Amino acid sequence: MDTSSPWTVEQILATGIMDPEFEAAWKAKGSPPGHIPSDIPTFQRTVQATLPTAQQMLAASRPPSIVEREHDIPVDDTFSSRTIVCQHATPSTAPSPVVILVHGGGHCVGNPEMELTTARELVLAHDAVCILPSYRLAPEYPFPTDVNDIFAVVKYIARKAAEKDGGGILPANADPKTGFVIGDVSAGAAISNKVAQLARDLSLEPPLTGLFLACGISFEPGNVPNRYKEFYLSLEQNKSAPIFDTPSLIEYMRAYKGNTPSPLSSPSSVSQQPRSDAAAAGRGFLPPVYFQVAGLDPARDDNFIYERMLREEWGVPTRMDVHRGLPRGF
Repeated sequence: MDTSSPWTVEQILATGIMDPEFEAAWKAKGSPPGHIPSDIPTFQRTVQATLPTAQQMLAASRPPSIVEREHDIPVDDTFSSRTIVCQHATPSTAPSPVVILVHGGGHCVGNPEMELTTARELVLAHDAVCILPSYRLAPEYPFPTDVNDIFAVVKYIARKAAEKDGGGILPANADPKTGFVIGDVSAGAAISNKVAQLARDLSLEPPLTGLFLACGISFEPGNVPNRYKEFYLSLEQNKSAPIFDTPSLIEYMRAYKGNTPSPLSSPSSVSQQPRSDAAAAGRGFLPPVYFQVAGLDPARDDNFIYERMLREEWGVPTRMDVHRGLPRGF
């Protein structure tokens, strides 16, 4: 892992040289291709069919100091988000930060259980209260349905925290002013980034305090600002990457219909001036952002470029860890 930012073409390309330890393990598995099944409805059914087994395994491995409860958070007249709340079994009297983990899956597959391992680590390490919501999936529910679903959850949690909703969805010590973070991996990162922009523009109270973007997609494939095009190399370099390759990226983005005309259709809408009232309230463009980047990810350079835009052009505090020579989701 590297915390430095690669900013010459040579440095960027070097992050895509396969790590020898990973390469050995990958070849030992027969070097499986990185193309995810293209029949998305069948893949959705397969993932859904594995959920009961995953739930049983997760229940068996749950640390005794942690409790996990399910809630249905109303989003609109037709959908409620099945949401898992993961927290200490005996909440402390000290304020606990609130972390919303948005599962990945190419916007087309996945469930909240995918993030329980991370949630448990955050509970044990930081006494966090972790919120793991579900959202409607593409292609049946294309962009921006998932963004609106998750933003509805964020607003609900913010409201319940302000109401000191002890005995409800949140423990009494949950305090978003201590920390109110949203993020996750892949599609979860992309959704969280857009939700953070909505939270900024619509003056969410209390405001988000942090954003976690791991292997996110920040641009439509190939559509980066002209001033950064020479650094946009991963779509070609990692076109045949293991785990997740360029054809998979393009296929899932088409299913997601992320090019639907909308103010949110550019996940990196940093060219838009933040609303003056938000700026007047002392809010920055976005809260501090933590990036995790995989060197063999076709969307690797989305992260390098977006981090640079936020940090250099908008003064957003950032941190970036680069996992050189490793694929998306390793």
